[in-house]
Amino acid sequence: MMVEHRTQITVAKSRKPSIPSTFSTPERIVDSALKLFFTHGYSQTSVAMIARDVGISNSAFYRHFKSKEGALFAVLETFSEDFTGALSAGMERAEGLEAKLRAFYSTILEVVGRDTHLYRVFTETEFNGYAFVRDFYSRVVTIVRDQLRGLVPAEFDLDDVGYYLLGSVYLVAVKKTLWENLFTVDGFCTQLVDFALHGIDARGDAPEGLVPLPGVALVREPEVRLSKGERTQKNLLTAAEHIFGEQGYWNADIYSIARAAGVAPGTTYLYFESKLELLSRLVVEVNEGLRHHTAQAVRGLTDRRIVEVVALESFCNYIREHKNSYRVVREAEFVDKDLGRWYYTRLSEPYTVVLERAMVAGEIRPGNPEITALALMGVGHWLGLRWVLWSDHLDAEVAPAALTSSVRLVLHGLEGAVRRAASKADNDHDKGVKSTGRRKRANAAHGVTAPDERND
Repeated sequence: MMVEHRTQITVAKSRKPSIPSTFSTPERIVDSALKLFFTHGYSQTSVAMIARDVGISNSAFYRHFKSKEGALFAVLETFSEDFTGALSAGMERAEGLEAKLRAFYSTILEVVGRDTHLYRVFTETEFNGYAFVRDFYSRVVTIVRDQLRGLVPAEFDLDDVGYYLLGSVYLVAVKKTLWENLFTVDGFCTQLVDFALHGIDARGDAPEGLVPLPGVALVREPEVRLSKGERTQKNLLTAAEHIFGEQGYWNADIYSIARAAGVAPGTTYLYFESKLELLSRLVVEVNEGLRHHTAQAVRGLTDRRIVEVVALESFCNYIREHKNSYRVVREAEFVDKDLGRWYYTRLSEPYTVVLERAMVAGEIRPGNPEITALALMGVGHWLGLRWVLWSDHLDAEVAPAALTSSVRLVLHGLEGAVRRAASKADNDHDKGVKSTGRRKRANAAHGVTAPDERND
């Protein structure tokens, strides 16, 4: 089934796929589900739509799958086997840290480029927190952990490294492959490998770890008196953030949002023409809120390297405080493609400009500023996804150790960490030699023979 199915997905990019008559009914259901999930989205595809496309009754569908979710997991398993199999084989063949990183990035970008339909359906499930998705990424991280063991300093948690690498490539794959249909990955891989090995610090003297900023305080904005209509509109947005975040966009309705906001359902339409417009406005609010939150956190800082450290910590704090709003943004990508793209483009375009300036100034390592921007945004996204969105705890936050590890990797990369570990070991050795020499001289002065001198 795997070979036949993967062949069909490749053809699906150039023409409408047809289901071979030699496929069994479960295979035809999975194939049809993939096509419909990709075209309409998982939430908007029904069992009846899948059954009709296959040419069977609803009851026949349920003889093979207990639910639509069962068909989804069958689709995802196809992607999972292809992805993890290719990644394991690619990294196993590579020798050395740099070669294994290149195999990691190139394999991911190539699989995403080849199985675009599968990958888009897969990404739609991430914000839902399905155990299957978390298990899949755990399998990916296990592969990375096994392949990089012994190649990076033992002080690094290899799980943190694995998720960090996933984050660095995530938005590159989404933007360049899913959105822009670019499948030439060599240039992207070169930039990503450099990012993973060396980080962003061009000068090599950025402090390691989080940066204490006792002199930088958030600026309180003056309170603005809102009119009754403005308060109602704000209450509706707050209610929508909660309802969309908890129930999902497609399961939410205007009545529930209005009730949570304390207004009549008809009042909602005085401010928003539709549920989609409410979502669109909410996404804009989240975008502006995140950018404002970050701008306050980095106010007064001039060194771009330090700005990146503070911005990453600020982002993690924002996600902790606005868990529902970030889940809304993730779902918006699949409710309205243009809306989701607008959100990330609105963040990445000005970000790319300031990184390019920092490269010219010699603060950030030279390279493709857009790829660097997407990699940095992806690292923050994955910290939020792993520690906050996928957590069952309402007060979930990014683990301090994982944040510190990510900051060190952002600044200096894996190779920088290796160099620093070696330098520390050399320094410790030199200190030990000097200490031993001083001890011998002191013992000699007092006529004492040290234990390690008695056999000389």
